[in-house]
Amino acid sequence: MPRHLLTNLVMIVTAFLVLFPCNAHADDAAPPTTATLEVIGRAAIQVTPDAARIAFTVETSARQASEAVSSNAQKTETLLTALRKIMGPEDKLKTTRFNLQPVYDKDDRLRPSGYQVGNRVTVDTMQMDRIGDLIDAAAASNAGQISNLQFRSTQEAAHRLEAAVLAVEQARADAEKLARAAVVVLGPVLRIRYAPQNAPGVFFEKATIAMSRTPIEVGDLTIEAEVSMVFEIN
Repeated sequence: MPRHLLTNLVMIVTAFLVLFPCNAHADDAAPPTTATLEVIGRAAIQVTPDAARIAFTVETSARQASEAVSSNAQKTETLLTALRKIMGPEDKLKTTRFNLQPVYDKDDRLRPSGYQVGNRVTVDTMQMDRIGDLIDAAAASNAGQISNLQFRSTQEAAHRLEAAVLAVEQARADAEKLARAAVVVLGPVLRIRYAPQNAPGVFFEKATIAMSRTPIEVGDLTIEAEVSMVFEIN
């Protein structure tokens, strides 16, 4: 074979190997898989509520819808006037639900025998020592019943973050113990997952209002947090 043809053939083969390396060589160059350790940390803190939400329901009935609505409006206004006398400057009062529905006799399901109106009024208050007074004022105005009484914290977001920090510390402590037990070296954090959730309030539902001084004992709120952490291990 002529020398110039042999030289050209070597150059072509060399170029082919550079552009299209063999599979075995490509596999050797693949990055190694990172070993990881995933742990979950949980924490909870107890906080004292500093706010309350009280829902009162005014219910009236009449043969005519207009009569039921008018009667309900009068009773609701009496309730609102009584509550405003107790409420503080930062307290809030609003109507959260109003419904009008027909009432049927069991023997006649085609024509209503009357109408029933329900009006829910909600008070948001930070006067924790006057919750009983608000309930008693509603009782004196014939509001009928408490639909809901719920305690909460106005600093819930800050408390929830505090619980999350404790959960992270717990997760790291668990990861260090597991790494020592497995005789591996704990590396940096690769991923953290944290999905905050609203803390459930302490609440009471649908209690009949008594015509006497109402004592209210406020319990603590439990605010929980959960985090998932992934560590590199060597």
